[in-house]
Amino acid sequence: MIIRDILDKEWNCECLGCSIGNGEFTPPGDIIKSTKNFLLHQDPEVPIKAFLIIDSKKHIKSISELTYEESQELFELAYKARKALKIIKDIKEVTIIQEERSGHFHLWLLPRYEWMDEKFANSLSAVRDIFLYAKENNKTEENITDILSTVDTIRNYMK
Repeated sequence: MIIRDILDKEWNCECLGCSIGNGEFTPPGDIIKSTKNFLLHQDPEVPIKAFLIIDSKKHIKSISELTYEESQELFELAYKARKALKIIKDIKEVTIIQEERSGHFHLWLLPRYEWMDEKFANSLSAVRDIFLYAKENNKTEENITDILSTVDTIRNYMK
């Protein structure tokens, strides 16, 4: 599949999560935090500042495939990432989403901003429309610069 990231780079990969995990694909702003089993990074395709993804380094589909120790590691990383998002002043709240429809386990930490409240309901059913809107309207040079700067801020916080 062809992936076009927020920097307009095209990547050809079979599994985006595996490609990030093995270093074939570098998310915009690079990896924020790497643990034994997980990677934290900015979403590569949706230009929403501080929209973070936690990917499994191994190819699994469901959280139920994790060992207990891996689940503890995942929760600790998600907790620390959510704490880091508190330093981003314009985030109103964060929705954490994990679904099993994709072929590779990942967890979304999706921040909610005022611009979203002005255009979309505050519900899971609005997420797809928010993503489409962001892809069509948020790929400005100013916004991409802000996203990359925020990635650095979060990385520094998580050291």
